[in-house]
Amino acid sequence: MASWCCILILYFLFSLIFPKISTNLASGAPTQLTKIFPFPCSDHIKTCSAFLYQHNGLSKQNITNFYSVNASAIERISYDDRQDYLVTVPCTCKNIKGTVGYFYETSYKLQLHDTFQNVSNDIYSGQAWKVGGEEANFQAGDVVTMHLLCGCVEDEEKTVVTYTVQQHDTLSSIGDSLSSQVSDIENLNPYLTTPQFVDVGWLIYVPMFKNGVPALPSSTGKMHKTHKWTVLVGILSAVTVLSIFTMMMFILRRNRLQRRAKEDPAAISKTFSTKKTMTLQKQYMYKDHTEDMPVFESERQVIYSLEEIAEATSNFDESRIIGQGGYGSVYYGRIGKQEVAIKKMRSNKSKEFMAELKVLCKIHHINVVELLGYASGDDHLYLVYEYIPNGSLNEHLHQPMLKGHKPLSWTTRTQIAVDTARGIEYIHDHTKSRYVHRDIKTSNILLDEAMKAKVADFGLAKLVGRTNDDEFLATRLVGTPGYLPPESVKELQITIKTDVFAFGVVLAELITGKRALIRENGDPNKMKSLISIIHEIFQDEDPESALESFIDENLKGSYPMEDIYKMAEIADWCLSENAVNRPEIREVVVALSQIRTSSTEWEASLGGDSMVFSGVFSGR
Repeated sequence: MASWCCILILYFLFSLIFPKISTNLASGAPTQLTKIFPFPCSDHIKTCSAFLYQHNGLSKQNITNFYSVNASAIERISYDDRQDYLVTVPCTCKNIKGTVGYFYETSYKLQLHDTFQNVSNDIYSGQAWKVGGEEANFQAGDVVTMHLLCGCVEDEEKTVVTYTVQQHDTLSSIGDSLSSQVSDIENLNPYLTTPQFVDVGWLIYVPMFKNGVPALPSSTGKMHKTHKWTVLVGILSAVTVLSIFTMMMFILRRNRLQRRAKEDPAAISKTFSTKKTMTLQKQYMYKDHTEDMPVFESERQVIYSLEEIAEATSNFDESRIIGQGGYGSVYYGRIGKQEVAIKKMRSNKSKEFMAELKVLCKIHHINVVELLGYASGDDHLYLVYEYIPNGSLNEHLHQPMLKGHKPLSWTTRTQIAVDTARGIEYIHDHTKSRYVHRDIKTSNILLDEAMKAKVADFGLAKLVGRTNDDEFLATRLVGTPGYLPPESVKELQITIKTDVFAFGVVLAELITGKRALIRENGDPNKMKSLISIIHEIFQDEDPESALESFIDENLKGSYPMEDIYKMAEIADWCLSENAVNRPEIREVVVALSQIRTSSTEWEASLGGDSMVFSGVFSGR
């Protein structure tokens, strides 16, 4: 017994003296701490952009699916001879069944034999928070929420990386790899009580410098100080000479411009106007984009040339038009190997253009259409978006057969509802600044090749400060009739609850297949809103029977009535006349996720091929 005690004491001392060697001897199996510690919330930061370190060898496409992010949110990082990834996610302070900390939530569809442990370790690099009861609830085919741990710090120069310790790691090697300092890592992880010691499978938070670790002050003696002063004097001398030269050039240029102004005043005005426009473009393209997100070169927006835009659209051939709107025409195009959608707008819409650009350059989410770049000139502005191949939800819901589409199945409709709600939730709750879309409708919800929904067209978006939820007073009525809440029509008030109201109309359209405004008895002069129909249903003595008479006939009776009724209740909740009584969109996401899970189970119980991801209803 005494010999075993001696061995244990020697091992402990050895690990203290030689932390790197002892770490390298750590077992390859994830030993992990008995508790994973959520990052405590700050009183000043509700949400931030954070990194999750992904080391499971997944493909970029798999990461986008498992983490519910766009490809642009994924950055490669080398680890020895292996390719790992940093995944940018919106990190938010949440209360998860009594545990308060920073989390990012994503959905995962369980496969046969999946357990919480292997999903966390094999898919999410051991970074999922165990709520409790997962063993009983993990059933193949279920869609579960994975709560991934992340962190936020108040230091604007740093971003927190959630990192799971791997074989041969030390705090020094982790710091070198992720542009951090050992002392900063230790300060952020107070449970690391043994200096420099970490073990395989431990989860730590790494405060990564966005622009690299700053140089440390040197104290190597007089020669170094002398050299430093020599360099400093040299720099100051160069700056002085450059300043004098610049001043001379400025004076010469000013005199030349004054001479030209006497000859042609219009030319001078045009010169300064052009320069001002370019300065504004640079300001919006770089400064605003880099405020909220860790800067990676590949994430910056691309400025395309007019020649590239013209070539991509075959000189704006009318056969390439795939959409029309108040802001102009949308053309299908191809730049390089990438399919794109290009929105062409008159240049007198520059304010709207800049508003849309400012918003979209900060939006990176799987359920939001992504802006790839822009071009300007020839009295027009051009926005280049990712191309979404299956068109709008509007086309698939209203007379789909006439437009070459098969009717959507009920389970696909629930998936579209969840996807759309998640996209709206992102711009409401997970960006540094809170945004209101202001024009949520079925024609602004696009469907990709997998029938996943993406919220589009932020041209009408207006910024609402996060410091309070006071309404924003618009100067004119903006939006689409049939989707506007009472406060917007009567008093021009705009809040996040404006989007919630409009989304309630979208839910009603998914249930009924009807448009937001319906001709009453075929009379074009008499219009009835879907809003009033939903209210009438729930004022009826038998609301379920009343609802059943309005359910979309394209579903051919193949739906779970209980789930349709629940979705109709959510729609009615969103359509509350008083904005205070409407839910937050995050509450809607939770409720709709439960309906989606229930509907998936209903469909599976019928047997046959699942329609959840096919996007169409083919009858049974």
